[in-house]
Amino acid sequence: MKKYFILLLVLFSFHALSSATIDCGPNLIRVWTQASGMTCVPRVVTAQSQLYCLPINAQPFQMSLLQNFPVVLQGQAPWWAAQGNLYYPNMNYPGAWSYPGIQANYYPGQGQVFAAKPNVYVETVLPTTKFSFKFVTKQHFLAQTPLLNKDEWSGKIFETDKFEVDGVNYDYLFYDVRLPKEKMQFENGMCSTREEVINWMIKDLKELKHSELSLQDFEEHWRVKIPDYPYYCVYPQYNRELDAAIPVEIDLERTTFIRSLFVLVPHKKEPDVDEPQEIPFPSSDPTEYRPGVKIKRENTFREWGVAFLGF
Repeated sequence: MKKYFILLLVLFSFHALSSATIDCGPNLIRVWTQASGMTCVPRVVTAQSQLYCLPINAQPFQMSLLQNFPVVLQGQAPWWAAQGNLYYPNMNYPGAWSYPGIQANYYPGQGQVFAAKPNVYVETVLPTTKFSFKFVTKQHFLAQTPLLNKDEWSGKIFETDKFEVDGVNYDYLFYDVRLPKEKMQFENGMCSTREEVINWMIKDLKELKHSELSLQDFEEHWRVKIPDYPYYCVYPQYNRELDAAIPVEIDLERTTFIRSLFVLVPHKKEPDVDEPQEIPFPSSDPTEYRPGVKIKRENTFREWGVAFLGF
């Protein structure tokens, strides 16, 4: 008799609970609070926090068995991978470019020739020595590394081929500068394909006894930064032009300074001597114009650079 009483009590309690249960509508859930008892409240939808788990979209049945099982986890780049400016317009150009040269209005100063990244290297027979490298006249610099102090770099040379300026070591010193077009020569040079012009410049630097580091830096940089036009004319500038256009004083005894700057003019098609040109085609062999480097002194500074005309 006691068992039947307990069973009836359980059934009655379940019936009472079922009668008190609220049937909530869509997007609602049942909750119980001490103050209001059982009630319906809106379902909280949390934002998706897993970056790599994508929601599965219901798809109609496909005849192919594999197509009926969508991938739960998909490879996906993190959220920050697409942030920032991923477009590098100057990657394959020496600066703000518009054929056939540099857009001059983007840069301060005067001069129609933009000497991009002239690098200065050094070789000495001394284990260490002090030096100063000064630009004599006021120049229209666009960049320098390291920064000039009153138009000069000063410090020491160590390990025969490295600079130390303000406690920082450098394999080379470099600057960008605008130069006057009238100080450049446009008679000696050669015209050829982009590849052949690059090879010719490297060969020219080898003839001037540039170090392996200097040659490697030149090739790595300029094979990328020279715009991809099929033909170029190159007009080499050496000490006779550069010493007049941008004179330098080096305070170090028994020193020589060998300078090279290659002015490049691009052409979209093979140069035709019968067509008018902004810059006349070269008329003389550049190899005969190259200076000799037979005398080797205790300290030798060498400089290379590539320049383009500004328009």
